[in-house]
Amino acid sequence: MGFELEYGGMTLKKSAAVLLKTVGGRLEVVNPYHCKIHDTPYGTFTLMLDFQFLVESGLSRWLHSVGLDQALEPHVVEGIERFIADLSEAVVPYEVSTSPLPLESIGVIEEVKEALRRHGAMGTKADPLYAFGFHINPEVAFISVDGILETMRAFFVLYDELVEELQPDMTRRLTPYIDPFDEAYMRLLLDPAYDPTMPQLIDDYLEYNPTRNRALDLLPLFAHIDLDRVMRRMEGEKISPRPTYHYRLPNSRVDEAAWHTWEAWNSWVLVERLAADTEALAALAADYLEILDSPFSIFMKERWRERVKTWLANLS
Repeated sequence: MGFELEYGGMTLKKSAAVLLKTVGGRLEVVNPYHCKIHDTPYGTFTLMLDFQFLVESGLSRWLHSVGLDQALEPHVVEGIERFIADLSEAVVPYEVSTSPLPLESIGVIEEVKEALRRHGAMGTKADPLYAFGFHINPEVAFISVDGILETMRAFFVLYDELVEELQPDMTRRLTPYIDPFDEAYMRLLLDPAYDPTMPQLIDDYLEYNPTRNRALDLLPLFAHIDLDRVMRRMEGEKISPRPTYHYRLPNSRVDEAAWHTWEAWNSWVLVERLAADTEALAALAADYLEILDSPFSIFMKERWRERVKTWLANLS
């Protein structure tokens, strides 16, 4: 699985120095807002200011497209970019992302988190404007309609429990970055009669979720399966095809000594365990669908949470 850890309070240069000391490797500076660390024991790490316009040298490309790139000196362009970066750093995080890691190596993200914390990295709760996340990209064990459906159904069933456990920051909930799924879409997938082909499953997802801003983003997975189908609907969006679920719900609490990255990872493990428990999933999905369809659903939430907690209590 891969990880993406967002944070503020440090420059890219300082972040790269901390990462090099922690995991070793060789630094490649792509531009002032984007660098990579190659040849580590854990593959390549990417560090960037999470603002694609700067990361991809958008200003230079735009000036070239309108024929003004020769009219401005390079230091002027760099100054404009720095001005844009200074304005954006109040709300735009830096991000360190890993290569896909084998299970025995995932502890490195905890080492990286601790190293960044000791050098002043700030997480979600450090500022009301910091809607920073800790994203997890677990590899899909088997790419099949049934496997994806079971995972999505398990996520729907456990969503309220995950929110209670992870306590996503209010700023993150108010922004669209981790929007929950629409009830109409959940009803569609929870219906036991729903038996789509892979193209239909992808088309239905795109119809209800034409955005990357979901607590569980399936666009990277569906782009890996059928890139043309996804990009016909998502033209212009930057989507990285990969055979993973993109779990975006956890906060980045990088500045908290008491917070550990495995807490977020363990919340995802619950989704995988329920997805693999066919009997329990079918029963819980049927109960949750009944609640969604009830005009009194708002009064049934507490009973539902107790139902989920009973399943959790029975886990070995």
